[in-house]
Amino acid sequence: MGTQIHPTAVVDPKCQLGAEVQIGPYCVIGPDVKLGDRCRLHSHVVVEGNTRLDCDNELFPFCVFGGQPQDLGYKGEPTTLVIGKQNMFREGTSIHRGTPKDRQETFIGNNNFIMGYCHIAHDCVLGDHIIMANQTALAGHVQIGNYANIGGQTGVTQWVRIGEYSFIGAGTVMRRDLPPYMCAKEFSQVSGPNLVGLKRGGISEEDMRMAREMYKILYLSNQTTEKSMIEIDSLFGHAPFAAKFVQFVKSTRIGIQR
Repeated sequence: MGTQIHPTAVVDPKCQLGAEVQIGPYCVIGPDVKLGDRCRLHSHVVVEGNTRLDCDNELFPFCVFGGQPQDLGYKGEPTTLVIGKQNMFREGTSIHRGTPKDRQETFIGNNNFIMGYCHIAHDCVLGDHIIMANQTALAGHVQIGNYANIGGQTGVTQWVRIGEYSFIGAGTVMRRDLPPYMCAKEFSQVSGPNLVGLKRGGISEEDMRMAREMYKILYLSNQTTEKSMIEIDSLFGHAPFAAKFVQFVKSTRIGIQR
């Protein structure tokens, strides 16, 4: 089929295009952009700055990628946006480059489904197989683990980490770290383990039982976080599944959501 560029698109001759790239009507591609093989940009898509997309990404109309960060301290320094493979970005998604005060890079992994009008701010790091429903907004420096599922109109504040296989209900505000395997809703309320997501992800019954027990110890035992983690580590720390949970909580910079 070969690369196809609509005659109304504005594509800088300095950009790098892989094989079989499709660029639709009225798209604008900047000089420092690199699009991997079989990337498809539907129409009215803007990709600018030092932005690299790997192969098989699909961008729907009015996506804007690689814009300068919304940070008053940013003074035009060279920063990047890096996106992996086989991601789908629905209408109106915006993703900004990093800042010198952190990673200098915004990073998105593979096989993610980002629905309409989501925003991913500077220096965010997203893993693989993440679902973000419509109008979810990530502030700067947010990290999201693999297989996380975030409901629509959710807001995540700066520096928050969302653990792998977690679930956040629609309309939630996240102000603190959400440990792996947990569910959150409303104003950061942690409501239980994400058993549905774990089962769909092929997690074993034994590991799901551990998730239930870790939730009970951390959230229902009326202990401090420190004492809860000592108990969880002593009971389950030998298991890789639980060790990820323990390491996540112990490494928090802003506190976990209780």
